[in-house]
Order: sequence, then structure tokens, then C-alpha cells
Amino acid sequence: MTYVASRIAAAALAVLALASLASPAMAANEPITIYTDNYAADEAMSRVARDLIEEHFDTPVELKPVSVGVSFVGTARDDRAMFLAAWLPATHADYMERVKDDVVNLGTIYTGAKLGWVVPDYVPADQLDSIEDLKKPEVAERLNHKIQGISAGAGLMKLSNKVVDDYALDDYRLITASGPAMTAALKRAIENEEWIVVTGWSPHWKWERFDLRYIEDPKGSLGGEEYVDAIANPTLVETEPEITDFIRRMSFELDQINPMLAEAERTSYDEAAQTFIEEHPDLIESWLEGD
Repeated sequence: MTYVASRIAAAALAVLALASLASPAMAANEPITIYTDNYAADEAMSRVARDLIEEHFDTPVELKPVSVGVSFVGTARDDRAMFLAAWLPATHADYMERVKDDVVNLGTIYTGAKLGWVVPDYVPADQLDSIEDLKKPEVAERLNHKIQGISAGAGLMKLSNKVVDDYALDDYRLITASGPAMTAALKRAIENEEWIVVTGWSPHWKWERFDLRYIEDPKGSLGGEEYVDAIANPTLVETEPEITDFIRRMSFELDQINPMLAEAERTSYDEAAQTFIEEHPDLIESWLEGD
């Protein structure tokens, strides 16, 4: 071997040695992806998780906003991914069924979640208190034969289509839109004291800002009380046990979430997450350190 060739070979070996030493650190510092589904509670809580992971575990986090279905599939396929908004047992049951063998359930983030159809409180309860009341001709007329919905892929919209069938609401049109478009339509109606029915859920900032109520669902088409779980890729659980154990301990009460969402609506999700962290030091410590 010539002198030049031997020097090149030695340099190559040195590079490989350095790479082998650096690779564990590089892997440890590789970003974690948290999928978000564009809905208020998930957006806010995912930012709380991101900020705490980056600050206390020295690991960068990328929030990736996608549709609900992609959140589940992405978590199952991406070795460093999780999703903090699996509504169970009903709303996201179909999505969870598809990936249940490819994700780890890290436990419940909060309980008391609810889906339903919502009206402003000024709509007289003696005229509209139940989904059954929507079949009254005078009620349908006041509502322009419309139910304001959200995005087509949302579990709530799948159940709302079932409501239309179960209650034979053939005279109504379930309008597909985004979550923000739904709240914009609600706001406009309230400003003009017009009747409106929207597909709604708790937690959400609208409960802090407006006087609203769910209308009854006597057939139970929209399901009962839900709980919201966090799911993670099995490889992430294996390679980042401290971070995923932190997520296992992360939990909220509904009366903590709604004010945070109202703050996010006034400012931003990023600011609301930081405010929440600053205002709940004992809670945050319990998540980080355990009981």
C-alpha cells in the first residue's frame, strides 16, 4: 500500500470511529414527532408536552398537524412518534382498531370528554331540547334545514351522519367544514341571536366564551362519555422510556383544559401552553417526577 493510500485508509477509519461514537448521541437527539389533529384540546396539550420534553429531556419535538386518520397511521409507522388525542371507546374506535397491534397505549390524558350537538342557550328549550325536536317543521325552518359540521374525516362527523340516519333527518343538510369554520358560524349566529345547531365537543374554548348547551340524544347515537388516551410507537417506548413514562403521568382535568383553550383562542396555542405550565408548577412536577 502506498503512503497516500495508507493515509486515506487511516482517515476513513478515523471517520468511521467518530461516527460510531457520535451515533448514540445523534440518535438520542433525533426529534420526536407529535401528531396533532387540528382540534383545540389536542393542539394545546401537545404544545404543553412539547415544551416540557424540550426543556426537561433535551430532545427536540416536531408537531405535525394532519388529519385524525393520519395521526394514527403515522404513529404506527414512525419510530419516534406519538399522538395525544385518541378519543375512546367510540369516536376513534375505527382508527384505533386498525393500528392497535402497532402502537402502545400510554394511558388516559383526561376523562369526561363528550360529543354532541350544541345550541346557544337562548334557543328555547321548550322548542328545541332534543334531536327529536329537529323534526318539527317550525324548528327545521328556523335552522334553515342545516346542521353545522366540521371536517369530513372527524369521528364526530361519522357519528353525526349516523344521527341523521337514526333520527330520519332527511330534510337537513349536514355541512362539512373545518373546526374553525364551525366556531365562526356559531359566533356569527350568536351575534345575531339566530338559531343554529353545531356538532360540538368538550373540552373546547367555546364553552368558556359562549352560553351553550347540548341537546339530548335519546337514541344514544353520539355515544356516551369518552376518555382521551395517548398512543406511541413501540420503538419510541423502547428507546425513550423516560419521555414516554412522563407522558404516562401527564393528565388534565376538564376545568383546567377549557380555560387554557380560551386563552389559546385569545392569544395562541404556544402562549396558552406556556401560561398553563407557569400557573401549574405542582402539577407539572408530578408529571416530571412521579408521585
